Amino acid sequence: MLRTLEIQNFALIESIKLDLHGGFTCLTGETGAGKSILLDAVGLLLGARGSSEWVRTGAERAVVEGLFDLSPAVRDVVSEPLAEAGIECEDNQLVISREIASSGKTVARMNGRMVTQQFLRIIGRYLVHQHGQHDSTLLLKKEEHLSLLDLYDKTNIDPLKQVYQQAYRTHQDTLRELSAAVQDEKKRVQRIDMLQFQLSEIETARLKPGEEARLTALRGKLQYAERLRSVVDDVYVRIYDGEGRIPAILEEIHRLRDDVEGARKYDEGLSHLYEYLDVAEVNLSEAAEFVRRYREDMDFDPERLSRLEDRLATLEKLFRKYGESSEDVLKYAETAKEELSGLLHHEERIEELKRHAKEQDRALTDAALYLRKARETAAVALKDELSVSLKQLLMPNVSIEVEISDIKPGPQGTEDAELMFSANKGEALKPLAKIASGGELSRIMLAIIQVLSDKTFIPTLIFDEIDTGISGRAAQTVANRIAGIAQSHQVLCVTHLPQTASVASEHLLIEKNLTEERTFTSIRSLSEEQRVEEIAKMIGGERVTETTRNQAKDMLS
Repeated sequence: MLRTLEIQNFALIESIKLDLHGGFTCLTGETGAGKSILLDAVGLLLGARGSSEWVRTGAERAVVEGLFDLSPAVRDVVSEPLAEAGIECEDNQLVISREIASSGKTVARMNGRMVTQQFLRIIGRYLVHQHGQHDSTLLLKKEEHLSLLDLYDKTNIDPLKQVYQQAYRTHQDTLRELSAAVQDEKKRVQRIDMLQFQLSEIETARLKPGEEARLTALRGKLQYAERLRSVVDDVYVRIYDGEGRIPAILEEIHRLRDDVEGARKYDEGLSHLYEYLDVAEVNLSEAAEFVRRYREDMDFDPERLSRLEDRLATLEKLFRKYGESSEDVLKYAETAKEELSGLLHHEERIEELKRHAKEQDRALTDAALYLRKARETAAVALKDELSVSLKQLLMPNVSIEVEISDIKPGPQGTEDAELMFSANKGEALKPLAKIASGGELSRIMLAIIQVLSDKTFIPTLIFDEIDTGISGRAAQTVANRIAGIAQSHQVLCVTHLPQTASVASEHLLIEKNLTEERTFTSIRSLSEEQRVEEIAKMIGGERVTETTRNQAKDMLS
């Protein structure tokens, strides 16, 4: 339930903090005082679109914050999405805030963590349901009636609907694939020719994974072969042969080692030097052998370099077409082979898809039949409950039916639902949109809310003048019905009816004041004495008399 609501610099509201309770709280005030503004602020917490127009003139930003206590049922549903978003709930409480800058930028947070507007909507639908005058007009839209029916018997219908929708998606996917498979024959032949050419080009190249790196390195070696040969020749001569009067390094090291070996008998300290020279001689011998082999392996053949350049050019051409490496090109070839196989076995694939489509069509038909039976059963039960509820709302001669009709199979099923209505005995049932008055629509909407309130765990219901167009005995009955819903839900109700205000457990008055040339909306909780005065005004207008005051006392008692 909504425990606390704080609003700052929102439209006409400068700063308000409301501590709310369970049960029935009514909100009253003159037209234009700001009752709808308060509900718009709650709507922001539930993911409604924000606008810079909401920011109070002269303020940099508007802020709305609500503290929600989560019931076990709500916690079970929202815990997973909250955990995925990294939001922790201590003491089963959720703080939602929405900030709107004067530039129009909005920021939403849950327990201090930034979230998206879409995420607010996902969580908000489990916290609060708002119902207003415009909700009655939803009854005039036939497309909404099936959703009402499904919500009424959600426990039984939802699993069957999920089975149906999965079967429907599978069947549609197969039909789309089948349609693509029977594409224009000319396109199919052209695609076959293209794939065969591409595969031939790739197969002719006889690619080897990693080949391009090895060839690139070899090309570098061949391009600089003369310089490399010059370097290794010089090294070989200097180490092994010597030049002119300059002895070979290997020969010189050998002579020095022998000299140190002769001197070592006079000083054993020269043993380390001898070992160094001995190791140097061994290493130089191995270096000379390495250079000899390197010189023998060197290939100065220009044709080899030309062939290598051609090979690399072939690889580059393939890479531009099919991938960035040999591995990518080979992977593309495997994919092309699979597609080519499918195109070559075109008729077999079509027959296979047709067989799958038939099997899926049977499964879809079965799922649709089970879903329809559940909806027909729910329609009878919903009609009976609505009839009883409407009679209690002083519509004794009403007749109402939930008519099920066939439609083309779609995502929601193979049937549609429509509320058919007659307010007077002897009159034929007709679509609700054609004959119901405003007051009748409000009572039908209230009856539906009451019936559905027992089917949902949504803890907080907000009514925005849902009792508009109702007066007299019907108004009192409607008021009592809203109070009855408040026995199991937190109910906030904006109303102009004294009958509705008198049965509330808490009464909040919304007022608009002018202070220092600025308009402010304020909200205050009324005491019992103040409620008498306010309800008396609702009965008789601004001038309160003893008569209207006594009427107010009678209504409150």
